[in-house]
Amino acid sequence: MRKIIFHAQSTLNGRIANVEGGFWTPFAWGEPESAAFNDLFRTADTWALGRVMYEAIVPWWDAVARGENPEDAGQLSPPDLEFAALQHKMHKLVFSHTLEDGPDRTVVRDAPAQALAALKTLAGGSIFLSCGPALLAELAGVPGLIDEYLLVIHPAVLGGGPRLFEGLESDLALRLIEAKPFAAGAVMLRYGTEPN
Repeated sequence: MRKIIFHAQSTLNGRIANVEGGFWTPFAWGEPESAAFNDLFRTADTWALGRVMYEAIVPWWDAVARGENPEDAGQLSPPDLEFAALQHKMHKLVFSHTLEDGPDRTVVRDAPAQALAALKTLAGGSIFLSCGPALLAELAGVPGLIDEYLLVIHPAVLGGGPRLFEGLESDLALRLIEAKPFAAGAVMLRYGTEPN
């Protein structure tokens, strides 16, 4: 059976964005962090995303994969270019009530947990999951659905903004698989879910 791996970047106090919806300072992410993430990301062939994350992430990285240089791109590193190519080849599953299906995406309008559970039973690589707190709370509350949590904890604390597990009503028992600190201050943590 395929694995579902949830991924998020977070501050030390669990915030996934500032009050304006953007990243924080310092955002400790560079070539070593990107390369380590790519090692895990390349095991996947499907990326499941909430609509907001899909629209913020995928078109930008697709442009990079096509050889375009978005205005705000700056200098892209070899791991950045590899990530662009990796994600461009993946099929996207998008949870949305407004988007339409497209050549590179399947839109799920209802029952996201059931859609992911069915996808896990099909042949293929891992499934990466990126979504906001509301959808995560729904999915994380389904026993056995999410197999791993890949969290990058940054050396910052924010006084406001959405929290990673905001709205979760059930407890999660996790076991540490790997902890990888980086010189810039972030720590990549991989947790597996305990068997029920």
